[in-house]
Amino acid sequence: MNQEWNKDINLKLELIEKCREMKPVDIMVGVLCKDVETTVLNVLNVINEGLYRYFPDYKKAIVVSLGESSDKTEEVIGLFQPYNSIEKIVINDITEGGKGAGVMTIFEIAHESEAKSVILMDGDLLSVKPVWIQTIANPIIYGRADLTVPYYIRDKNDGVITNNLVYPFTRALYGLDIRQPIAGEYAISKNLYELLRNHPLFPPDFGVDIFILTVAAAEGLYVKEGLFSLKIHESTTRYLEPEKFLIPMFRKVTGSMFELAKYYEEYWRSKPKLWRSKYYRECFSQKPIPVRIDIPEMKKSFESEFKSLKYTMERFLPKSIIAYLERIVNNNERFDSELWTEIVYNYAAAWKNIKTESDKCLLLDTLKTLWIGRYVSYAMEVKDMDINEAEKIIQKQAEVFEGKFEYLRSIYEEPITPT
Repeated sequence: MNQEWNKDINLKLELIEKCREMKPVDIMVGVLCKDVETTVLNVLNVINEGLYRYFPDYKKAIVVSLGESSDKTEEVIGLFQPYNSIEKIVINDITEGGKGAGVMTIFEIAHESEAKSVILMDGDLLSVKPVWIQTIANPIIYGRADLTVPYYIRDKNDGVITNNLVYPFTRALYGLDIRQPIAGEYAISKNLYELLRNHPLFPPDFGVDIFILTVAAAEGLYVKEGLFSLKIHESTTRYLEPEKFLIPMFRKVTGSMFELAKYYEEYWRSKPKLWRSKYYRECFSQKPIPVRIDIPEMKKSFESEFKSLKYTMERFLPKSIIAYLERIVNNNERFDSELWTEIVYNYAAAWKNIKTESDKCLLLDTLKTLWIGRYVSYAMEVKDMDINEAEKIIQKQAEVFEGKFEYLRSIYEEPITPT
């Protein structure tokens, strides 16, 4: 979030008064809602049941933050009635944006209510259960963490931005092995949400997930995984239409991730190298629902976009990497994790010195093309693997990011910059 975005944030006086009447709230669940008419009522009812069942002696509130919907989300939410012991607030996002605007709205209400903990949940969840509330909240309530991040059991083709980009990059820079750093649901302590709401880089969009985790890690707060479950959410069905959902999300998440790396450069530059075990643990949970992807179409998209954007990519990548990419496109060579790591690190370094929004857009658009190329190679490699075999590939890639960390340090001082 930039300072201009922050200036316009305010809550109506009557809402502030209600918050002050409620305070202090022990557990506040914020539900982010935009175009979720088919799912949100079940999500709210499940949250209501979870709070009532597992936290009967606590002061509780459910806050619904409404984005600008094109369906009947707001009308459906009007049907929801919580138990008498649970407060309910429904509010339009207090600033423009996307998911980040909704999160900021919830944090502002938490601040006015002196909430001791905040749980964030998306309104499009299909698999949510009452026990989720207890599992994700307990580490915060018992003072064992400032941030709880779920570990969702997901198909090898789900988490397409996480697996090949956000997870290995975050793990390498911040020394934090949180498998799904942009999981979407979180439990947050008062210390952390107060730090977040006053942070100069609070993003108004999809970048808010990586923002929450990165700030917690870089500011020395305690982060742990919790809530181990299958996750089914409505937005997974949009993977077959990447331009409508995945690509905009990629741009926002990656832009925020690179900006945070720039902001916290002193932290990750000085962190000690950590030894890690090379043993791979096996998951024998329930099997996740398969995610359908169109590999041939994505491969075609990568190859055509690379040819048209190759000269633009030279602004961000050494010529040796461009030559390697040409061989991948022309000779059908493998797009391996070593090359991908160097590409990501070069782009992160280039971001440091970029000044204009147009150049940032160019950087993210060209990296998006290369990310598709790497994803195609990964998808083809794990095509006949089960989730444990595919997970080993993801873990080995994360180790490559860690192994090449000194490479990032070296090029971050004198990166290739746009000319």
